[in-house]
Amino acid sequence: MRIRRLAASCFLASSSLALAEPGTMASFSQSAGGEPPRPWRLETLPKLPRHTSFEVVDLEGQRVLKVSADQSYANLLHPVAAPAASSLRWRWRVERQSGATDLTRKEGDDVPARLCVLFDVPAERLSTGERWKLRLGRVLFDPQLPAAAICYVWDARLAAGTWLPNAHTDRVQMLVMRSAASGHSTGRWFDEARDLGADFARAFPREAAGGRVPLAAIALSADGDSTGASSVSYFDDVVLDALP
Repeated sequence: MRIRRLAASCFLASSSLALAEPGTMASFSQSAGGEPPRPWRLETLPKLPRHTSFEVVDLEGQRVLKVSADQSYANLLHPVAAPAASSLRWRWRVERQSGATDLTRKEGDDVPARLCVLFDVPAERLSTGERWKLRLGRVLFDPQLPAAAICYVWDARLAAGTWLPNAHTDRVQMLVMRSAASGHSTGRWFDEARDLGADFARAFPREAAGGRVPLAAIALSADGDSTGASSVSYFDDVVLDALP
């Protein structure tokens, strides 16, 4: 299960979906039904009995994505085709979160809201050990398994602005964007904007030294399977723009 969870933390991208160009990610605000619009798709771990749910709902007169976790795990993934020199904009809020999480430990690795960016790093930029682990993961789990990811997260304990590796693998680097410890309250919308090229250079300097790395996918999630936590969060439309 530990290996499967490590692979899942990189979010399995599927080559069977059409890729979206920058700025054309399917929007929740234009969705008439409750299902997230394609090519957003659910990625789960079948061996886990409970899966986080994703539903497009009306909230304060707007159509947004509701993410509900209850001792569960799952990801909502959107393939993209975009350069690393891109900006990402989104709006999110957390209604309920648990104080029992601890992102520095595998046993506490749960969040009420997470947005991850998957990067298509060329294998030659990885160390021998990293290439071996990536080949193994692609054989065991998915041939499109990405080599690196940055996850922007909400947390209860760590201060906003904290960078740290995922507790399961340093191929996933996390940035705490909002935190109860920094006074960010629940029930309030927060607007975010990130320069993905700059963040990738900060998170993976060795790989970034070889030049720009294209994006592979965007994933939204929340989980509570490690600590038994429950949470509710909301995402507005995610917008990806190419930079010059």
